Amino acid sequence: MKERTIEKGEEGQRLDKYIKRTLPFAPNSFVYKMLRKKNITLNGKKADGSEITALGDRVIFFLSEETFDKFSRGSAGAQEEKDRDREDKKALEEFLAAGKKADSLEVLYEDEDVLLCVKPAGILSQKARPEDVSVNEWLLGYLLKKAADPLALYRSFRAFRPAVCNRLDRNTGGILICAKTLTGSRTMTGLIRDRKIRKFYRLVVLGKLEKEGIIEGWISKDAASNKVTFSREKMADADFSRTLYRPIRQGNGLTLVEAELVTGRSHQLRVQFASLGFPIAGDPKYGDREKMRALMDRFHIRRQLLYCCRLEFPVLEGDCSALSEKVIQAPLPALYTRILKQ
Repeated sequence: MKERTIEKGEEGQRLDKYIKRTLPFAPNSFVYKMLRKKNITLNGKKADGSEITALGDRVIFFLSEETFDKFSRGSAGAQEEKDRDREDKKALEEFLAAGKKADSLEVLYEDEDVLLCVKPAGILSQKARPEDVSVNEWLLGYLLKKAADPLALYRSFRAFRPAVCNRLDRNTGGILICAKTLTGSRTMTGLIRDRKIRKFYRLVVLGKLEKEGIIEGWISKDAASNKVTFSREKMADADFSRTLYRPIRQGNGLTLVEAELVTGRSHQLRVQFASLGFPIAGDPKYGDREKMRALMDRFHIRRQLLYCCRLEFPVLEGDCSALSEKVIQAPLPALYTRILKQ
């Protein structure tokens, strides 16, 4: 018999998912059979797997030592165990190297469940190809580098792997929310899904934008060209989008704008401001290519001037309450300061 107690970070998930993380090599049919036969119980009672775990719940496995070990660690022989250990250590070294590469990334906030950092433009939020290195790999390297026992922490990633919760385009810089635990992931994902975190961007657009306003309409994406279309009229297979904006400063044919992203559609700000006639500086995909290239050469711009500068969290109670009503601000990159001075 084995008994496990639901600890912080493990609560709030379905019981069957918890069991599968505990016994990753067990077939689904075995898990549900053991539940039906009361060989796996929750708080001493029969369960069907759909129950939501709570802190302190007791999950009891009435299984032999051999069976539990087989399904928790696999049936590998001694040589296979050595091979797996060698692979784990190799992967650990790769993640630690990723962490070293990202030492220059700025951490704005960190607690036991959540980390907020600044992603520079040009770096992926998440991998697009197996060989890519993204903020996800940096996050794992950063956590492993700080750990007292990095190898043990790396192995714990089989149950839950820390990851980025929101995404920014490769060429958009700014604040990323990262979950260190299942609790952090569940809470932040829910807040993002329910649009309870206010997201503010600073962008530089071509032209003299003088009045604040709201941009609403429908966005449709063409995956082949990785380009979106915006329309004020409702389109089939399109998503509604909404942005609030206010101009902050004008000069030299450019305007610095602050925009609140109410919805989070692909390329939303880029296509919306282009539709107004004020394309984002450094973005030839949605602006006039010839004018944009001339501007980029003039100011030595390599990417669109679009930056997630501030997140405002709602009132939070319980999980992640340390972020309740917090405002997380990131300073504008030096490139923005230089252009504003000009």
